[in-house]
Amino acid sequence: MMEISIKSLYICVKDMDRAISFYERLLEKDVSEKDEIYSVFNINGFRFGLFAYKKVNEEHIFGSNCLPSFSVCDLNKLKDKIKDKIKDKNICFPLTRIKENWVVEIVDSEGNHIELTAPIDSRINNKTELMKKIELLHTTSLSDDRIRRNLSLEVDDVSGWCRNIILDKKSKYHRKGKNWYIENDDIILTVNAESMTLITAHKKV
Repeated sequence: MMEISIKSLYICVKDMDRAISFYERLLEKDVSEKDEIYSVFNINGFRFGLFAYKKVNEEHIFGSNCLPSFSVCDLNKLKDKIKDKIKDKNICFPLTRIKENWVVEIVDSEGNHIELTAPIDSRINNKTELMKKIELLHTTSLSDDRIRRNLSLEVDDVSGWCRNIILDKKSKYHRKGKNWYIENDDIILTVNAESMTLITAHKKV
């Protein structure tokens, strides 16, 4: 059986410099290979090309039947991308939940439709799960010593002190992988989400 893979894709552009500028802002990386006819962004080994078709007198029809789809790791990053990176661009399909993903479709600087997606993870930035288990919060002798040292604390009940930080209204929460991260002013606590063990705490640099 023939083994088939896809390692590259290109879109047609009318103005190469304008297109490169758009995708450098969107992808937050410099173009890998720059040429007036064909430029390339290397995205984790996948070659995303920009083809200046008018330079070689080719005819192309622009449409939305084939969309490059770019993935970001979470919803907040996707929203930030929309607000900060492409706020002046046309959103042709609004941010919508489709099964297990958030999806938005925009029009790039050259008229191409492109898609941005982010997986849905109800645990991220949802402190309800954390609060349900707050009474299980505990430390170990090692983490007690580590947290006292890192924060220059002089308290006997380290877990109680950290619990108050977590319950503080101004604390911010997010979950990444197996851990919760709680930020309060210049302090960051790390808590194992399953065991509710306080792993460490440190001050922001």
